[in-house]
Amino acid sequence: MILKQNTYFEGFIIKEMIEKSSSYREVYRVKDINNDNDCVITIYDLKSLPKCYTEAYIPEFDLIKKTSVEYLPHYINGGRYVIDDVDLLWMATDCVSFITLSDYLNTQNDLDVDVLLHQFRKFLIDIDKLSSLLGDGCHNNINCDNIIVSKGNDDLPIFHLSGLECISCSCDGGPSFDTGIQSIFYRAPETLLGKYNISTDIYSLGIVLSLCLQAKHPWQNVIEENKDIKLKGFIKSIRQQEPVLDMDDAIKSIVYKAIALKPSLRYKSIEQFCMAIEDYLGIEPSEHYYIEKLYSEKDEKNIEESDSDEEDDEEDVDDPFKSQAPSQPKTELRIERVTGNGFKDVAGMVQLKNMLTRNFVDIVRNPELAKQYKITPPNGMLLWGPPGNGKTFITRKLAEECGMLYCMVNPSDLGNIYIHGSQKLIADLFKRSEKLAKKKKCGVLLVFDEFDSLVPRRDDNKADNKCDEVAEFLAQLNNCSQRNIFVVAMTNRIDAIDTAVLRRGRIDLTVYVDLPDKMAREELFNIELKELPHDNLDKERLVKMTEGFCASDISFVVKECARCSFQESLKMKQVVNISQELLENIITTTKSSVGIDEIRRYEKLRENFERCRNNERPRIGFNA
Repeated sequence: MILKQNTYFEGFIIKEMIEKSSSYREVYRVKDINNDNDCVITIYDLKSLPKCYTEAYIPEFDLIKKTSVEYLPHYINGGRYVIDDVDLLWMATDCVSFITLSDYLNTQNDLDVDVLLHQFRKFLIDIDKLSSLLGDGCHNNINCDNIIVSKGNDDLPIFHLSGLECISCSCDGGPSFDTGIQSIFYRAPETLLGKYNISTDIYSLGIVLSLCLQAKHPWQNVIEENKDIKLKGFIKSIRQQEPVLDMDDAIKSIVYKAIALKPSLRYKSIEQFCMAIEDYLGIEPSEHYYIEKLYSEKDEKNIEESDSDEEDDEEDVDDPFKSQAPSQPKTELRIERVTGNGFKDVAGMVQLKNMLTRNFVDIVRNPELAKQYKITPPNGMLLWGPPGNGKTFITRKLAEECGMLYCMVNPSDLGNIYIHGSQKLIADLFKRSEKLAKKKKCGVLLVFDEFDSLVPRRDDNKADNKCDEVAEFLAQLNNCSQRNIFVVAMTNRIDAIDTAVLRRGRIDLTVYVDLPDKMAREELFNIELKELPHDNLDKERLVKMTEGFCASDISFVVKECARCSFQESLKMKQVVNISQELLENIITTTKSSVGIDEIRRYEKLRENFERCRNNERPRIGFNA
């Protein structure tokens, strides 16, 4: 232990050593004396560095210092330091309350499989993002002790990347890191030959997933019988036995493909691994961030080369991950189960939340009782009004409140260059939603943004090419709630929507979402400032100054103040609170997103629409 407990170190107090992965690397939990926050300090003993490292370039430090992404520790400070003739390179990063995945699994006896797979899927995406940051690189040391677990606001486990000392680009024969610190029980067989790439990471991830699902290694019997076994002997022992996977057959096939001894039989990418889990969970193939990367010229070449070398891979014949033919358009929308606090997270909108609870949530939650009274939830609803007032946010919270699957659909998601292509995509989306609703025994909330672009008025000549799409929507909307599919549409232009779509039996509720009132604006300030350092503020004055602001405007004001205070903190080398003066200055220089003329236009639209519906509909939104 190089750094002593309870001693001062460069603005930090050493609390405890939490990791010593090698003779040259140690990790400590520390307290920042400026703000009392817990942080993590990683140090490298420069004199003890292996030859593969250099003082000028340590991959772990370089990656964290140059990037600021949610799935990696965030850089705070660092530098060079000499203590007791020991020359150190150190880095301080933020710290979350966590335990290792190994310890977490030891304390959990009743993990829900679906929840675990949902969280592991998110972790896979983070791993693949890391690979992209490294230029098609890999972690190289994935194991349960190098994955840390924290709990989110919904009390669900969140997996974080750790143990970054072995990160590198793919290599064959000459790894640029110390292989002696790797756990043999997670290493793919080909690492014996010095091969490290995304496939070897996939193998390690498969081992981790099996431990999460069954609390033991796939070759646990080999490990128990040979406690002092060396790497080569362990690999040879593995080859003589089938892995023991005590789990559902569908999940077993997912794990088995990840830990296949032959690299050609494994998933060819993290994306494929992720999509296999999505398929099991009933999540529609996602528009993952890496789709463009996957099909870049470079990757297409790599895929072609790998396919040509793997003629004996019979699994490719029925590969479900191969792209669809253009003549058979298919949606790539993600239908997922969302978790959170539901309406508790929504500022204001009291009347809207009450209306949704009475007319939708209570009915969906109590179907048997509602059936006795012959009450059904609305087939569909339309949220409209000025932009930036939380229409999208409330739909997600509605899904959380009801325990529904959730899917956000943008007009571009249903676009297709082929004749009737969009029509087929619409039909496919509803068909898949119905299938998932039956499989998961819960409703599916389909949320359509910019609904006016999807179903424009057919009496407008410009919409001639959309007639088939509108007709398809009309057919699918008819009593779709009977199939456990519920539609929420959103628009800023209700006058541009085809009137046939808005008839009852299709869109049963039409809700005008207004600008936030005084109470809502105060609540918005409270939510936005909740976890930020700030002075005692005159909220009443702030609320008065932001009259006419939409919800997104208030969010912008607070975030802009946070940026200014952050920059000032860097200059002062101490935390600077967000002040009343700063907030007022930002407010006075911020123009409302929705002008007076635009508000008047919306008011007129609302009046005209209500008159046409021959129904006095209440103004529902932020205003109570």
